[in-house]
Amino acid sequence: MKKLSLILCGLLVLFTLAAQQKKSGISVSLPEGWAKVEGSVLEHQYLKNGASFMIKEETALNGKSLNDAVAMAKQQIGKYFKDYKLLKEEKITVDGKDAKSITYNYSAQAGKITLKMTMHTVYVMVNGKCQTLSFGSTTSQFNSLMPDIQYIIKNVKFR
Repeated sequence: MKKLSLILCGLLVLFTLAAQQKKSGISVSLPEGWAKVEGSVLEHQYLKNGASFMIKEETALNGKSLNDAVAMAKQQIGKYFKDYKLLKEEKITVDGKDAKSITYNYSAQAGKITLKMTMHTVYVMVNGKCQTLSFGSTTSQFNSLMPDIQYIIKNVKFR
């Protein structure tokens, strides 16, 4: 019985270490009110009053230059949302790394209701991998989200 307990403890340690190795190496501090989405497949996915924030590796953009990645992303977004409208594109930095952000509007169907949405996505290359920081909400609430967006972007750290 003692050997079985030791084996189980050893397996638990191995599984814990394996799970930790799968983490992205990205940390973020959030302003008050953001709650982690439980059960998400993403390490970083949060909600606040209907707004969302997530960090995701865009594998299709890995290995590309930042400019090429953003150009390809805009093209794909335009294909996905027929009423996509680019509002703003700018160069920024995230944790000392060059990045580009785009802000755009689109519509989403929720049953019979059409929601006007605004999305702000930041693209940053980290060790050849494209990480995206995506913020979205209804267009009517988006401007009130800007202080949180700025705070979060300043507090993302890549290890």
